Amino acid sequence: MASKHGSLTPMQRLIRLLHPDRKTINYIFLYAIVIGIFSLSIPLGITAVFNFLMNGAMYSSTYILIAFVLTGVVVAGILLIGQLSLVEYLEQKLFLKSALEFAYRLPRIKSKELEGENLVELVNRFFDVVIIQKGVIKLLMDLAAAVVTIISSVFLLAFYHPVFIIIGVVVVAMIAIILAVYYRGGVNTSIQESEHKYETVAYLESVAEKIEEYRGDDVKMQEIIEDTDLITGKYLKARNSHFRILKSFFAASVFIRTMLFGAMLLLGSFFVVERQMTFGQFVAAEVLIVQVGYAIEKLFTNINTVFDMLTGSVKLGAVTDLALEEDAMPYGHS
Repeated sequence: MASKHGSLTPMQRLIRLLHPDRKTINYIFLYAIVIGIFSLSIPLGITAVFNFLMNGAMYSSTYILIAFVLTGVVVAGILLIGQLSLVEYLEQKLFLKSALEFAYRLPRIKSKELEGENLVELVNRFFDVVIIQKGVIKLLMDLAAAVVTIISSVFLLAFYHPVFIIIGVVVVAMIAIILAVYYRGGVNTSIQESEHKYETVAYLESVAEKIEEYRGDDVKMQEIIEDTDLITGKYLKARNSHFRILKSFFAASVFIRTMLFGAMLLLGSFFVVERQMTFGQFVAAEVLIVQVGYAIEKLFTNINTVFDMLTGSVKLGAVTDLALEEDAMPYGHS
């Protein structure tokens, strides 16, 4: 079903859906930033410990630094539990809010809005709430953590050598360009895929409603199979188009990580030989690069979650966009 508010983009719809819980989301992002800062204690501590060990002895400062690193790991873990609790609260609230909105709107929708529509089939869009629920944990935790890791690690690398600033800027710019190039195609193909998915469900529901008409009739039963095959063929075509977009993200992740690791190993080795970096700084820089590489992989391999959430917000609009009776108060207004 076409949206009644075509001016709203999928991103605007998702933001509108999450906007009432912006305070909770801000706290989740704050947790992600603090966890990212504490996670940086690992490469910083490794650098310091390595420099002490280069002298061939264990000092009291070495034990203090080790304790500092372990404390950072523990604190980051405790904060992660708190972050998970906030995300769980947000997931439950999203489900409750969406269920109540559907319950409020359904009996108040204008009859004219339902002409030519199957309301029972439209209600199937409610299941996209579950998709958005599952996407929230990845969007607000995994993807947010990946972004924080990339930015903080790139910033910290600049302190090891000025050349690393250029590498960091190039990496961030490449990520931004890839997202800009493939974002619209990813959203559009995801929406098309979802439309054919619901078309398949709608057809099977229509069969279920008239099951006695098909039972025992070989011709009609074969017709069901052929029609279902035709509809699922459309779904598979749309899914393959969407997966091609996802593969572009995966390939970009491999390219950026390969370039990043190669550049850091070559430049890092050169700087150590030229005594522009200590061996401890080189090891710590490589630890940071591994973190950045893992974060880039996580960002691009989980980008499909973002597309699913954007598509889900559009599908919910199939019901929430329907106009209510004139005497009905807008949902959320008392």
